[in-house]
Amino acid sequence: MAVKRALAATTRIVAIVSAVVSVGLLANPAHAHHSYAMYDGSVYRVFTGVVVRVIPNAAHFEIHFVPLNQDRNALVRDDKGEPLVWVVQMESAGQSYKEGITKESFPQGTVFSMGLHPRRDGKPAGDRGMSGLFQCPKGAKPQPGKHCDSVPGAKAFGTGELPKETADPHP
Repeated sequence: MAVKRALAATTRIVAIVSAVVSVGLLANPAHAHHSYAMYDGSVYRVFTGVVVRVIPNAAHFEIHFVPLNQDRNALVRDDKGEPLVWVVQMESAGQSYKEGITKESFPQGTVFSMGLHPRRDGKPAGDRGMSGLFQCPKGAKPQPGKHCDSVPGAKAFGTGELPKETADPHP
């Protein structure tokens, strides 16, 4: 009798463990991420700039760049006359790699265009969102007021187009 009870208890434990494992295997995976609340998703700004530095963090690939002015003949500078460096945060380095975006494909001095959702606090940084990313051919830059997607021989990374620039609802 004791053997039958022990066997029944073992069978119940195996059934419970099997059920828990099954539920765990069928559940949707949770993806760790942080909030994008610091970026204004209702606004897109489109930049053409020059790469200063690339940081391929595991969580987010970053490109540090200085925008070109609208005439495309000078870097944008801050109040002190220093180049105004912006930081764009993109998808993970792994996802960027799948799209051909690497530290090697965007060396210092590369001219590129993309849209970004700016930070709400006004700091020169933003998130790529779903914007296309276009690289001008080496030694080329767009005509005044245009972006790299208009330059013959430009290279597109990932999918998407440059977004239409939107007005900031919180000027």
